[in-house]
Amino acid sequence: MLPNWIKNLTLNRILLVLGAIAVVLGAIAYVVIFYSGGTYILSSPLPTSSVTGTSSASSSTLATASSTASSTAANGSSTLQHYASAYGTPPMTWTEGYDTLAITGAALDGSQLTLDITVSMGAVAECVPMNVRLVTDEKGTLAAPLTPSFTFGENNTCIGTPGITYPDQQVIFNVDPSSMPLSFTTGGTSNKYFELSTTASGGIAISPPPTNG
Repeated sequence: MLPNWIKNLTLNRILLVLGAIAVVLGAIAYVVIFYSGGTYILSSPLPTSSVTGTSSASSSTLATASSTASSTAANGSSTLQHYASAYGTPPMTWTEGYDTLAITGAALDGSQLTLDITVSMGAVAECVPMNVRLVTDEKGTLAAPLTPSFTFGENNTCIGTPGITYPDQQVIFNVDPSSMPLSFTTGGTSNKYFELSTTASGGIAISPPPTNG
């Protein structure tokens, strides 16, 4: 048997009660969805074209940066450095006639190599020939220096005064710095060979060529 309060409910009252319950539930749902820190706020995904455009832009940026870095590295590696050494003990000495020659320093700037040679005159006044040559290939082809001769101070010629030492006589070559080590010969009657190479510390090493066996 139904309670009296249920019997007394009319259809209109039932609808009003159900409507009120629906309003309350709707309000609760609104608060949960829109005022809970955004956890349940939904948004539509980006259009496919937008995602593709972003990816393309990033790829383009990375490609440009990579190309710039490569270009910078290439320019840096192609920059020619300066190498130089002064020798307390000459790494190469030889004689021409009555005179003694010794390499006392070397410098490489780009493709220009300068050898500093000290010429010690003997007991005879004579012209000291410029016989040092660069060996350019395995066939033994020789290249002369840009400086055609020694020039001594008293008379600006290659004729030195007996017993006088002339330091810092420069012999200049055009060379290919990528072809290290470079081979040279003193020429003349001595005809000694030596090799020249750069060092990691920015110097220049001069030594006799290696021998086999």
